[in-house]
Amino acid sequence: MWDLFKRPINKDSLESWVKILDDIAKVAILAMPVIVYGEKSILFKITNVILLVVTTYLLLFISNVLRKNKQSLTEEK
Repeated sequence: MWDLFKRPINKDSLESWVKILDDIAKVAILAMPVIVYGEKSILFKITNVILLVVTTYLLLFISNVLRKNKQSLTEEK
């Protein structure tokens, strides 16, 4: 239970983490119109959209790194 991040990582677990990261990035993308068309101030909208864009980029970057390094993360030492 406590060895979720110890290597080697189970392939199924790694794939599910990547899918979760992708899904959270999709939700961040879908949240942008809600922020833009909300009734808050312009500063609030701009700040939150920038934060959502940065979050989306980071999540997609991390999922891409995990996909590229799948072989090295799942193999026995």
